[in-house]
Amino acid sequence: MQKGNAAYIKNMNTKIVLDCIIEHEPISRSEISKRVKISKPTVSQLVNQLLEEGFVYEVGMGNSTATGGRKPVQLCFNACNAYIIGIDIGGSKVASGITDLKGKVHVYREFPTQEFLHKDLFRRLHEDVQGMLNDLKLTTSDVLGIGVGVAGVTDVKKGLVMEAPALEWKQLSIREKLEDYYDLPVFVDNDVNISVLGEHWIGAGVDKSNIIYISIGTGIGSGIILNGNLYRGSNYSAGEIGYQVTDRLMARDFNPVVKGFGFLESMAGGISIGEQLSGRLNKKVTAKEAFELADKGDEDAKEVIDFAIENLGIGISNYISLLDPEIIILGGGISGSYASFKKQLHEIIKKFTPGKCEVIPTRFGKEAGVIGASALFLKEYDSIFKI
Repeated sequence: MQKGNAAYIKNMNTKIVLDCIIEHEPISRSEISKRVKISKPTVSQLVNQLLEEGFVYEVGMGNSTATGGRKPVQLCFNACNAYIIGIDIGGSKVASGITDLKGKVHVYREFPTQEFLHKDLFRRLHEDVQGMLNDLKLTTSDVLGIGVGVAGVTDVKKGLVMEAPALEWKQLSIREKLEDYYDLPVFVDNDVNISVLGEHWIGAGVDKSNIIYISIGTGIGSGIILNGNLYRGSNYSAGEIGYQVTDRLMARDFNPVVKGFGFLESMAGGISIGEQLSGRLNKKVTAKEAFELADKGDEDAKEVIDFAIENLGIGISNYISLLDPEIIILGGGISGSYASFKKQLHEIIKKFTPGKCEVIPTRFGKEAGVIGASALFLKEYDSIFKI
């Protein structure tokens, strides 16, 4: 056997053993051997390597064998063997955090995007990241790398934001910006793509193969996992649900609510809801305030939100009919008001779709983007630990 092939097989077997420990911890060497069908001596050799590298650790003793033999040593995964910096750059806020290898966010920071958009946003981000490293008493040598989600169309291979209307960015290399501060591998993707990866990793999409994540915030976008794999499309722009046309008559005289925004997000996104109601009330109103007013019985607010949810429901129905997902997960700021529009949304979906699909709000809070960015890094980074 050639050396290259031998190294490849060893690396693959190491990943298999580590995955088994993560899924079934605490677990003994002999149990691993039975589950993965690799010989006990080989498993022991690979486990010793994982122990040396710090990815696993030994705990106590397990139950004795049926014949009364010595109790086996149990193995567990060391999620804090290394850390990932997760960054989510959105139209309203820039969130960052440091996670372990199980997606636990150990520290979190955020600042308003628009306040720093045109003046040293990346320097301000660096200050937050450095502060978090100091809080955890870590250095960059403890960090595997950086994952970044951005509200725009990205070229994953180049780490480049091709277009981000909410950020007024075009052809901006996020990878280069961050490499000015850190000698670490950096992976960049669309913010909704990282969100669906996070849900698949440790969220509502665990153990599911066909998942759609829809973010309803400033605009509307989605991330798609089909047959267990992230679907990005031929130009990295798959999932742009915000461009769906959900009303033929209104499409004739369509003008985007923000330059570069699509039809659906101009009907049902956060900016649209706020602007529609602001025009009726002759005062500035946010989407959050619109939902609060509707809950109090304001008729104008109710009409604006009903219109938005009707368009949203039609867009989601189209997705369900086309892709037949197991689950649709709603995130973004508007999803925080899910309870108030759940009934209307489900009625529309039931009316226009041929089959059933679970539609639920995300279980993650404000740290969702950070978890997703870490998931992106672990998906793209070539190491023995890979989700």
